[in-house]
Amino acid sequence: MPTYQLLGTADRLLSTVLQGFYQSHQATAAAVQVNNVHLVRGMLGRPGCGVLQMNGQPTAENTRECGADGDLAGFRNWANDSHIEELARLWNVDPMQIPHYGPPTHCMQMLRYAEEGSLRMLWFTATNPAVSLPELSRIRRILSQDRLFLVVQDIFPTETTELADVVLPAATWGEKTGTFTNADRTVHISDKAIDPPGQARADLDIFVDYARRMDFRDQDGRPFPPWTAPEEIFEAWKACSAGRPCDYTALSYEKLRGGSGIQWPCNADHPDGAERLYADGRFWAQPDYCETYGKDLIIGAPLEPTEYRAMNPHGKAVIKPAEYVAPHERPSADYPPVRCGLA
Repeated sequence: MPTYQLLGTADRLLSTVLQGFYQSHQATAAAVQVNNVHLVRGMLGRPGCGVLQMNGQPTAENTRECGADGDLAGFRNWANDSHIEELARLWNVDPMQIPHYGPPTHCMQMLRYAEEGSLRMLWFTATNPAVSLPELSRIRRILSQDRLFLVVQDIFPTETTELADVVLPAATWGEKTGTFTNADRTVHISDKAIDPPGQARADLDIFVDYARRMDFRDQDGRPFPPWTAPEEIFEAWKACSAGRPCDYTALSYEKLRGGSGIQWPCNADHPDGAERLYADGRFWAQPDYCETYGKDLIIGAPLEPTEYRAMNPHGKAVIKPAEYVAPHERPSADYPPVRCGLA
């Protein structure tokens, strides 16, 4: 999945974009050009100038802010040593235990490693790559390897669970308690309505059970993670989000109940949440604060911290052009272009 970025910011501009747009050739570069148009036209933070981010699913926002998409929790920067040290203090672990030696490894690269044999175990949660990824015949061949140990965690049987060595039945939204963050940063609480059927368990219970069986421990020898209950973890997440763009510190389960959700940042400055971002013309692009230093839009190589500091010392929004690169596979008589429209 490509990264959508206004260079240096964490919120991936507020914009309504069709899913096909960012699953196309040069998707990241195309998304950044949409960001450029927003900047040039002064469309950030103003009413009527877009409310949604470039997310494929409504709750994809909270996977990003929590670091569940391969990035770091709280929109922290893997290339910023102070961010790594901050996380290490929060979690009471050695900074070297937090992967930050290079950019996050995307799914297709992980599968390449599995194909080559250097990655021997994969664990998929709530996704069906045997259907959703490109090059499906190759993907299914990789997932079917005897040398690959495949764990799949889902609420229904899928094409991917058919290939799994271990299937972990998971509870769905009405069978567990937790919060969800929508694409417009609105945090909702979902209380458990019924028990999950059969052997199904909440994702939290599965992951904590795994951590205990693996005997993960922090620097003081205590079980890691130390949290076990949903609200307890929410309080820990609030501490993790403090001072970051997705600041939850003034939220609570009690505050979220009985309403229709609250938008982050919700903190001392915005005790009831904040409807709009960037309205004051300020961004999260300062070199010491930003989530990313950006990358080359053609080859994907990350910028070095020194490059970013030299280019953007004052933390402004950056207009970033990208050259057109022809697709590797062109339409032909056998594979003509598909044209979609309304009758």
